[in-house]
Amino acid sequence: MFRRVQIITILLVAVLTFSGCTRRRDVTIVSEQEKTTTARKSSSNDVIYVYICGEVKHPGVYKFSKDDRIVAAIKASGGLTSKASAESINQAEKMKDGQQITIPSKKQVTKKETTDVNAAQSSSGKININTASVEELKTLSGIGESKANDIISYREEHGSFTSPEDIMKIQGIKEGIYNKIKDKITI
Repeated sequence: MFRRVQIITILLVAVLTFSGCTRRRDVTIVSEQEKTTTARKSSSNDVIYVYICGEVKHPGVYKFSKDDRIVAAIKASGGLTSKASAESINQAEKMKDGQQITIPSKKQVTKKETTDVNAAQSSSGKININTASVEELKTLSGIGESKANDIISYREEHGSFTSPEDIMKIQGIKEGIYNKIKDKITI
């Protein structure tokens, strides 16, 4: 009887062993390079959330791919309104997670430009010749577009003016023009 139990046990172990060995198991070997490639692929699918508001038809938070550009947000929000200043925003710029994109109106842009012109004027109302734009310089008597550009070119090449009188180093600006504008400029 003991012998019978031994034979049955051996047969049972043999059957179980061979049945397990005959099953096909798929084993996938992944190299380090494939792991890196897979990680890159999964990270390129990252999503970002961007809030777009202002002069768009449907302001709100939208979901995008991390490589999308502002133009995608404008399209997703239904496009620009008729009051939008499309040229004041770089639509080709890439978006960032959590970014707020505000599309200004044409009226806001005009108001900002007016504010910027006034910003170069000091509290005394004088125009700083070291920071003034072409438009600001053109408000001075005897300074047209050409001379304003010459002033800016001089600044870029030689650095800031050290005194208001230095403006006479610009070709075409002599004592006559300087005397007209000296009370309206500063450095």
